[in-house]
Amino acid sequence: MARKLTAKQRKFANEFIKTNNAYKSAIKAGYAKGTARNATKQLLENTGIHEYIIKKTKNVEKHESDEADEVLKNVYRIAAGKPIKRDFVQTDNLKKEIVLRGVKKGSKPTATMRSGYETNETTITPAATKEQVAAAELWFKLNGKLKNDSKEVEEQKIRKLEAEADVAEQKARDARSGGQDVGKQFDKMFERLKEDSDK
Repeated sequence: MARKLTAKQRKFANEFIKTNNAYKSAIKAGYAKGTARNATKQLLENTGIHEYIIKKTKNVEKHESDEADEVLKNVYRIAAGKPIKRDFVQTDNLKKEIVLRGVKKGSKPTATMRSGYETNETTITPAATKEQVAAAELWFKLNGKLKNDSKEVEEQKIRKLEAEADVAEQKARDARSGGQDVGKQFDKMFERLKEDSDK
């Protein structure tokens, strides 16, 4: 069970989440500059602070995930042509002209004035065809079922990724061997990769 944090520790944790700078966070939390430099290591290793930060980040992840899920549901509903709720403001231009008669040009109408000619409306209908097509395209892209690249472009991307993996493997081998003549080894490796890509 985590110990309860002091107000200073909680302030430090919240500042650290914002800045990722332990020293500045300690100072903002109220620690003296002299002790802040030494206290930061202890604060970051404090299990209570650590658990508090993890709990905060998990809350944000869950909230964001829930919002993303809601967006995905709406994208799917639009793409499928299912009825969706739409809120909009309906303006009666004739009433607007009457309400705004005598109002100085350039001045903004007040909320009371707008209520005389605007009404909030809600409809539950499928989206327009153009929106459905755009939503369906997005849905298929998100699911990996729709690709804009031709087969040749896809193959080139794969070759590039494989070449990058070869470079990374060579770097790892060089690091293990002590990095002797690394420049020469890279030159040879790039020559081999160039020869392979010319084939």
